[in-house]
Amino acid sequence: MRGADSYLRASMASLVSWHRMPDWQYTLAREQVYDGPVAVLTGPQTYSAGEDFVLSFTIMQRGLTIGEATGGSTGQAINFTLPGGGAARVCAKRDTYPDGREFVGAGVAPSVEVRQTVAGLRAGRDPVLERALAELGKR
Repeated sequence: MRGADSYLRASMASLVSWHRMPDWQYTLAREQVYDGPVAVLTGPQTYSAGEDFVLSFTIMQRGLTIGEATGGSTGQAINFTLPGGGAARVCAKRDTYPDGREFVGAGVAPSVEVRQTVAGLRAGRDPVLERALAELGKR
């Protein structure tokens, strides 16, 4: 699990730490747990907590991520006004892969890249979802 919180990271630069969760926290109290194939659809509007989820899902190797790279934004911005009536937003949270690689500004790449097309939209098709269903059908 990721240690520290957004406030500390915002006020103390790059304070990020990773901690192994105690084994007892992995125990599930349910009798039935779905362990079949799973795919997560991603794209440039996947950011903030959604992007954190995609990163964790990818690291856990739980299934496929299909679509386009995520938005590359933590969603944790500090908003402030500028002289003359302007406004600005500055990212206040530094998220990384556990090994320190950055994804802010670049996004988390999917394991299977598929892009929506204008022709697909006009035809009422969703090639990302179609590919996800095809990939899951193979498993």
